[in-house]
Amino acid sequence: MRSYGAMANRYLKQQRKRTILTIVGIVLSVALISALGTMGQTLKDNMISNTKYTDGAFHLGYSSPTPELYQTLQKHILIDQLGYYRSGQNTLLGESVTVKVEEGDSNALQLLPIHLNEGRLPEALNELAVEKWILDLLPGNPGLNSTARLTAPDGTQQDYVIVGVLNNEKSSQVNGNSRAFTLADPDSRKFDKDTMLFLTFKTGVDISSQIPEFAKLNPNMFPNDTLLALMGESGDNGLNSALAIIFGTLIGLVVLSTVAVIYNAFHIAVLERIRQFGLLRTLGASPAQIRSLVLREATVLSTIGVPIGLLIGWFGLSLALWLMSQFDMQILMMDTFKLTFHWWIFAGSLAIGYVAVYLAAWLPARKASSVSPVDAVKGAGSIVRESYRRLRIPSLLNAAGVEGRMASNNIRRNRTKFRITTFSIVISIMLFIVFHYFTQQTLSMTITTNENDRIAFQLNRNIFLDEQGTLPPAEAAIPDEMMQEIAALPGVDGVYGVYFRLLLSALVPEEKLNPDIRKKTDASYETAKVGEEEKNVVQTFVLQYDEARLKQAAKYLQSGTADPVKLAAGDQVLLLQTVKPYQTSGKKAIMDLTRYRVGDKIAIQTKPASGSAEPEYREVTIAGILTESPFDAPYQGNMLTIIGTKSTYAALLAGAADQYPPSDYTAERRGLEVALKDGADEEPIRAKLQSLARMNAGSSLIDYAENQRQTRNFNVQMRIFVYGFLVVIGVIGSLNIVNTVQTNLLLRRREIGLLQAVGMTMGQIRKMASAEGLWFGVIGGFWGILLGAGFCYFLYRQLETVQGFPFEFPWAASLIACAAALLVGLFSVQGPLRKMEKANLLEELREEV
Repeated sequence: MRSYGAMANRYLKQQRKRTILTIVGIVLSVALISALGTMGQTLKDNMISNTKYTDGAFHLGYSSPTPELYQTLQKHILIDQLGYYRSGQNTLLGESVTVKVEEGDSNALQLLPIHLNEGRLPEALNELAVEKWILDLLPGNPGLNSTARLTAPDGTQQDYVIVGVLNNEKSSQVNGNSRAFTLADPDSRKFDKDTMLFLTFKTGVDISSQIPEFAKLNPNMFPNDTLLALMGESGDNGLNSALAIIFGTLIGLVVLSTVAVIYNAFHIAVLERIRQFGLLRTLGASPAQIRSLVLREATVLSTIGVPIGLLIGWFGLSLALWLMSQFDMQILMMDTFKLTFHWWIFAGSLAIGYVAVYLAAWLPARKASSVSPVDAVKGAGSIVRESYRRLRIPSLLNAAGVEGRMASNNIRRNRTKFRITTFSIVISIMLFIVFHYFTQQTLSMTITTNENDRIAFQLNRNIFLDEQGTLPPAEAAIPDEMMQEIAALPGVDGVYGVYFRLLLSALVPEEKLNPDIRKKTDASYETAKVGEEEKNVVQTFVLQYDEARLKQAAKYLQSGTADPVKLAAGDQVLLLQTVKPYQTSGKKAIMDLTRYRVGDKIAIQTKPASGSAEPEYREVTIAGILTESPFDAPYQGNMLTIIGTKSTYAALLAGAADQYPPSDYTAERRGLEVALKDGADEEPIRAKLQSLARMNAGSSLIDYAENQRQTRNFNVQMRIFVYGFLVVIGVIGSLNIVNTVQTNLLLRRREIGLLQAVGMTMGQIRKMASAEGLWFGVIGGFWGILLGAGFCYFLYRQLETVQGFPFEFPWAASLIACAAALLVGLFSVQGPLRKMEKANLLEELREEV
């Protein structure tokens, strides 16, 4: 051996299992740090891409522009793309459907949210891109590359070649108004109220500072607020600041966990090698040489673990994305998705990894170098005498018999090891709780959580009065037999009836209204006098659910029941009182509008007050309260939603006959919606529904299966990413506990050998070690939950700037983390104890130098 540093390699080889565990901990931590950074950037890029997909890729827009403004913008040195767009005129197809041909130049067609399903965008004046559903309704039923005659934006009739088919939009199908796009003639541009301009800035331009100047050019300027906020170019950078703080906190916690893993391993090892370091001091080793010996071990571990961690982080993400592509998933709803390599993320992860390891090893290295040769040689290493205290709180471990009392004494006489081990468990539990909370909130804000994303088709009956001015019976078009026939098709998850929705009002007493609604929002309510009491008039959606819908609604019950039989008896309803209004700060918040409970009665106004006459109303009983809407949007902006069966709905409809005349509105089924199973082939179902629509006059099929499939894929992918990170966090926390507990136990071999020598059985030793592990888990769990909840609340305050929602204590994560920590701790002691049981007692008692 030529130097003291060579002892580091020898020690690491001797403690091979502990070395491997420590390296694995470093590898996973660095992999998670780099993956978090990469996914954080990817998440931001994805949010930007989604915003471009839904709102358009332009930075600023102008309505009702002038020719002078267009010429000024054309010559502006800061502008990269300038698009011209003009709305057209409607062409009536059949009796109720219209299509509007809108024109734009090539830049506008790129900047607007226009999504091709097949084909291409128009490149000539006589070319057109139309929605897929409108093809069957165009004159002559043209297909791709066929010709259709429509009203041009200038009002003349023109033949267009269909070169592109666009994705179906649900709103256009429901309203019967579709849009088609053609190329604008550059020689005959018009500038009026139907014209708009869209522009993007060149790369590197400080957009936020330029917005006021561009607003001066024309008062009708409007920014693409969401896109600019995500790019950090809005006047409000709250979202970007919140994301930076959130990911900085998460990465900081992972770094802290990495430091804890390494620190625990080094500190316990240094405590058990105090005698060795003292002997080296007596042989002439200086404190600097002792320090370098410990840091040499850290160098070896980090040199192996950090690069491997970077590679695993990158290739792990690449593998996950590749597997998704093999299942034909449109990753994160993007047509093309490539995992971008960011040098600054990898360089930062590399630096953080090395700094974390050296930071963790520095304090133990200082402790080792400060050992006095005389004290070290006189000491017994790991055996520490218990200090005498006059007052002491009895330990709960004393109730576990002799083994429990010995476990309590072991903990109390060696408090340093107790703190180190407990600190490890605290960090692991806190890390899991915080990441579990973050992942759940991320999922709730980025994916749909109700049944609406499974609805792929809607078969509606167009409503027309007959010659007598009345509606034909709805059951003639949507009979029960048709519902059952569709439900039996392969791949169908559910078939639900479609009914008229009523907009009435609820008469809510002041004590039932949530006071936060008035404090945090601009909501105001008219009042109506009912008897001697003034009540708030709150707008309320009244919906009818059939048995199939009520079956799904049962999944969303907060309390009560959704049993159709019980709801039909006595005008009982389901209530959704959670809403998502805008706060005075401009951010949306999720909160309760009212404070009703199951069993309360709520008055539904069927006729407003008139003059001195009080309003007419019908009382319904709340049988169940929902967490969110099972179908449609999860929450309304500032309205209640009540759901009833046919009898309750019909009674309310009859009471509101002045507003909803019987000649136009009934409680009968007006259409149906079809939900698909995951991975179902929609083509046979689409063909069947198209056939039924043709067979039933006055019926139309609304097809948005493609958009819904993309939404479901996005939801699945978000869950894969989120729970994948959560699994890695759990593994890191478990390794942290295993490494600390096993190292602590293995380095007490001589002490346990002495206990066996004085007559303690292996069963008693096992019970003693298990009692210590349980106590570590109890104390670690307490502080882990406390600190974890604190960090969760900190993250909540940041996430609240993006979307308001109430803070919920992370009970589920706390229970999972504590139970897992106890199980992992108990499992960790079994291996070393079995090894000691098989070992030679004399070998364990042999003095080690």
